[in-house]
Amino acid sequence: MVDAVRARQLGIVHMLRSRTNVPASELADRFGVTERTIYRDITTLTAHGIPIQAQPGKVGGYRLSPDTALDPLTIDSDHALRLYVLGFLDPGAAATEDRARAVGISDTVQEVIRRLARRIHFDTADWYWRDEGSGHLPILRTAMLAATAVEATWRTKTGSQETALLKPYGVVWKAGEWHMVAARATGGPARYRLNLVDRLVPTDLTFAYPESFSVRDWWAQAMEDYGKGEVRVVLNVTAAARDEMLRLSLKSTSQVHEHDDGSLTIVLFVDRWEWLIPLVSSYGPDVIVTEPEELRTAIAGQLRRTLAVYDTAAPPGPAPPDGLPDDDSRLRSTHGRHPGA
Repeated sequence: MVDAVRARQLGIVHMLRSRTNVPASELADRFGVTERTIYRDITTLTAHGIPIQAQPGKVGGYRLSPDTALDPLTIDSDHALRLYVLGFLDPGAAATEDRARAVGISDTVQEVIRRLARRIHFDTADWYWRDEGSGHLPILRTAMLAATAVEATWRTKTGSQETALLKPYGVVWKAGEWHMVAARATGGPARYRLNLVDRLVPTDLTFAYPESFSVRDWWAQAMEDYGKGEVRVVLNVTAAARDEMLRLSLKSTSQVHEHDDGSLTIVLFVDRWEWLIPLVSSYGPDVIVTEPEELRTAIAGQLRRTLAVYDTAAPPGPAPPDGLPDDDSRLRSTHGRHPGA
């Protein structure tokens, strides 16, 4: 529903760009809605900075202000990313009229998309790692639109390979990585990191897409469940690390206790404490584990081994500054991913 509204509003902007004056009744007839709906659309567009002027009188209507340049980026980043996944903003996969009509995009909106494609670019490679998974998107686009299965071969956590026939329900972009949400012949959906998929082959086998399934809702629940467990971890956080730690994604079971001096006590309930070792260690003395004792011992051992290497190999130099770096370098280093990934 939201996509249909957005498409109609983009179509309205396109008509106003090509005409000097367009009556509300003509807009309503063109998009098959009431004039009241057009009034709401115009209000929404002007609220987002689109310079639309109303002309009173019998021959009146709407037009774009001739004195104001229209910003071509008239869609939000979330909608732009969806268009990119569908291939409409991907210069390597030009949108065809048939594929556009298959997803309900009219000829009018296609022209807007072609203009946007020259102005929006998604760089799926980061400066220190490369997401090979985006190369599978063209196959997934077709498979999802046609509801056809794909044969996938991927690397598992143990280093082995697995091959299976999958029903692709959707794709998700999170923190620079693409994930496929798909189900096997039997059983519920699961997520597959596309950069671990070595082979993705389309098939002619069709499947019935579950009408009640929502990729957004399924993903939100999967992220909530991921890493949760019964192991209690208590962290004492200094004021210097407070802001960064609060920016990390916490579960519904997590507890945050604030103190008068700006410090925090964070209580986590995880499945395994081992994956917290690299994250907590990176904060040095600003994040201290008080329980469990096994995690404290593991972190202390890692820091001792690190210190031993630097004591013997580090050349003399100026002392490092106190406290944490005043930027998002640590968050970028984990990139929002599971630290053990």
